[in-house]
Amino acid sequence: MPEPCRICHTRRPKRHCPGIDGDICPQCCGDQREVNVACPFDCQYLAEARLHERAPEIDASELPNKDVRLTEEFVREHQDLILFSSFTLADAAMRTAMATDADVITALDALIRTRRTTESGLVYETKPADRVAAEVQELFDRSLADFQKRRETEEGRTPYRNAEILGALVFLERSAFAQRNGRPRGRAFIDFLRTRLNVPIPQPSGGLLVS
Repeated sequence: MPEPCRICHTRRPKRHCPGIDGDICPQCCGDQREVNVACPFDCQYLAEARLHERAPEIDASELPNKDVRLTEEFVREHQDLILFSSFTLADAAMRTAMATDADVITALDALIRTRRTTESGLVYETKPADRVAAEVQELFDRSLADFQKRRETEEGRTPYRNAEILGALVFLERSAFAQRNGRPRGRAFIDFLRTRLNVPIPQPSGGLLVS
């Protein structure tokens, strides 16, 4: 007699879950995906689910940083900065163990607060209390500093101004709210950036069942 589903211990398993390295039933796969199971990006069932999931409804009035105006002209003129920031954010999240969309949004909030403080004439770096979000922020900041240095020394171009970086970060924050799926361990936004920008998956890849 075959072993029952590794999650519910009741139903018959019909697929292998790389997140727990065990066989599970389709119902548990749907119910526990990115809830209690941290699904690896290369799971075929996760990829299929991404095609059908919808982001939670967003009340535009509740979005943070509404006063930062992003025009089509800004986005068009700063495509390089936005693409760099998008790739780097996804890469930082994927290199940080257990990072989720919620951690990325927290990291973006800290990055934006720091830039806003700088715009006011003060120098103060906001750090997330959460360790995972803080690591994402640190990796992003380190890559941004290298990017700015290369832009100036190797390309002979003026580094991006603080206000321009602020705009790119707010653009990403709004994208994150639009793409997240609302699951506790959801990484739909990270996956959105990863697939569109061909961000490589760090190895080894794996998941975890959170008890």
